[in-house]
Amino acid sequence: MPHRAAKKQVERRKSGRRIADGTDYQQALETALDNLPLGVALLRMDGRPVFFNEHFCKMYDIDTDIFDWQMTFDEMIDKGHMEDWKQDPREYFEDLYKTLAKNNDFKAEIEIGDRIIAIHNVRLKDDLMLSTQADVTERVRAERRVAHMARHDPLTDLPNRVAFIEKFVTAIEEARAKHQKLAVLSIDLDRFKDVNDIFGHSTGDMLLQTVANRFRDFAGNSFPARLGGDEFCLISTANNQPEAGAALAAKLFENAAGEIETERGTLMVGLSIGMAIFPDDGDNVTTLLANADAALYRAKEEGRGVMRSFSPEADARIREQRTLQSDLRQALKRGEFTLHYQPQSDVENGITGFEALLRWQHPGRGMLLPGSFISLAEENGIIVEIGKWVLREACLEAKTWNKPLAVAVNLSPVQFRYGDLAQTIHEVLLETGLAPNRLEVEITEGVLVSDFARALAQLRRIKNLGVHIAMDDFGIGYSSLSYLQAFPFDTLKIDRSFTNKLGKDTHTDEIVRAVIGLGRGLKLPVVAEGVETSEQLEFLAREQCKAVQGYLVGRPAPIADYADIVGAVNKAPKSKRAVHG
Repeated sequence: MPHRAAKKQVERRKSGRRIADGTDYQQALETALDNLPLGVALLRMDGRPVFFNEHFCKMYDIDTDIFDWQMTFDEMIDKGHMEDWKQDPREYFEDLYKTLAKNNDFKAEIEIGDRIIAIHNVRLKDDLMLSTQADVTERVRAERRVAHMARHDPLTDLPNRVAFIEKFVTAIEEARAKHQKLAVLSIDLDRFKDVNDIFGHSTGDMLLQTVANRFRDFAGNSFPARLGGDEFCLISTANNQPEAGAALAAKLFENAAGEIETERGTLMVGLSIGMAIFPDDGDNVTTLLANADAALYRAKEEGRGVMRSFSPEADARIREQRTLQSDLRQALKRGEFTLHYQPQSDVENGITGFEALLRWQHPGRGMLLPGSFISLAEENGIIVEIGKWVLREACLEAKTWNKPLAVAVNLSPVQFRYGDLAQTIHEVLLETGLAPNRLEVEITEGVLVSDFARALAQLRRIKNLGVHIAMDDFGIGYSSLSYLQAFPFDTLKIDRSFTNKLGKDTHTDEIVRAVIGLGRGLKLPVVAEGVETSEQLEFLAREQCKAVQGYLVGRPAPIADYADIVGAVNKAPKSKRAVHG
């Protein structure tokens, strides 16, 4: 009996069902394994199972009563039990065996159907392995969502700037290693700001999404990204550059541009594209992007809706303008702007007022005239703040004059599109205390072209304040007469391009006579700009043009040069609210 009892104890120890104290824990162990939130399987090395816990059976929908416990991995694959694996199961098991053969743990995440399973396999003695498995679908998907969001634009779902730069760096390294070329295309939507301003940001967003989808559909093997706003970039890694890049641009013009249906109607979308080639136009991301952008700006300057390749000579001026544009953003904060004043004169009664003219004392380029930077300020919208500063400074200055002379200020069309210009003028008049009838604002017909109804409403409110409104550069536009009919201007200003030719061109003489006659018929004062000679003045006097402006009367200069005329004795402090006021 003792011998028989000892023999049974040895058998039980070999079976693994007893521990040192002789207590049977198999049932307790199986119960504990079944309660684990993990799938646990004990397998032979060929895949034949020895044990599954309950969670494992639920993960794989295994019925242990009918399951073939003698089926190997290869047989499972052959019988189609692993058809929903996203990766090749044979490659997976090959990696598994190689890792376990070295007595290393094997860890992997595999996609099975719509689930992601984290697996940890450990080799045991007696040709066994223990596999623990967890469904990590939600965690991995959440991580992937976060990673996707970090590298994708939330509006269009295109790769963002971070992902684009990463891809660009890799593409350059690969092209360099293979001695190949690649192209980068910098793309802007033409007049996208107008869409936002006129139709609203929701329409603008829909427009961006539609264009992004078209880029995805028609960009072929290139890598598209949205860098911000309406700025897109594509990387073309095709080796036959620049021909492949030009062909890609042509494809985008044909398929991504054109009509887009919106809730507000059909909109026309245009593209402007600049292209730079590696390594011809640069050997790094920064240089290539800068050169593609320079080519893009040239495309815009040359009419939009075109593609331009980078050209060192042609784009040097564009690069200079972009540098100037960057300086422009800081000029207002640094107090680099100043005003010069040019007198306006009544032919009979002398000087009646001054036009305030903006000057930029650039720290590196010296004194700059408006023609060299106003268009840049309008392009990036900073003209709104600059215009507000000019208006306030001119009114503050005029308030110090002992003589109640008028002061004229030019307004940009952009100022009418952003904010409430009439309210701004009202606030400046209240702040400075200048009488409204001493202020004259000058506009060109460009103010009325973009949004006639909005501009007209603003002009009527400004006129109701008691401010005078002049039509500047009259005669060089297309619709000036219709605008005169629509709004009662206070003054017409003949453009200097006509005045300069007086007495030299009969056709010009007749145009000037006609404009003066039109003003007389409408009972509108007419001011001739650019008067530089006594002959021009005599011609205008004969035609009964009562007011003139130009070098013959006085050049633009700091107001101190005209102190005896304005009678300025008590200087008001200059405005300190240049940016935030």
